[in-house]
Amino acid sequence: MLQKMNLLVVEDDQDLGEMIADSLKDLFQTVEFTTNFDKAVVILTDLKPDVIVTDQNIEGGFGIALVAHARQKNVNTVAIVQTGNPSLELQTEAARLGSVEIIEKPFDAQLLHLRVSQLIMAETMRRKMEEPVTREIRNFQ
Repeated sequence: MLQKMNLLVVEDDQDLGEMIADSLKDLFQTVEFTTNFDKAVVILTDLKPDVIVTDQNIEGGFGIALVAHARQKNVNTVAIVQTGNPSLELQTEAARLGSVEIIEKPFDAQLLHLRVSQLIMAETMRRKMEEPVTREIRNFQ
């Protein structure tokens, strides 16, 4: 069973964003949706989402910049960035940030659900693998 996590959806198209949030709500404890970068930064700070699904071009900024901001604030998150133009520059930045997947628009809702499920499982396993190390370090001190 997947551990319930928090999701932030950022999409400038209100209808598409609501569809994404609704289609993924069964996988998450909390789902927050916004259409703009500045509101996403506030939600990011408050919610500390485990997963971000964002459009690359959003009102007030870029999805990949939101992921970079999360990394700077030490928010432990994985992300999917949707774009109609998966440029080499975007893919390079996603690889540099790590735990970022690029999905080309238009995309199938079932594919998005599958990719998010895979990211959740991988992140859950990564966190479980870190637990004993963290516990051992605390015991050593």
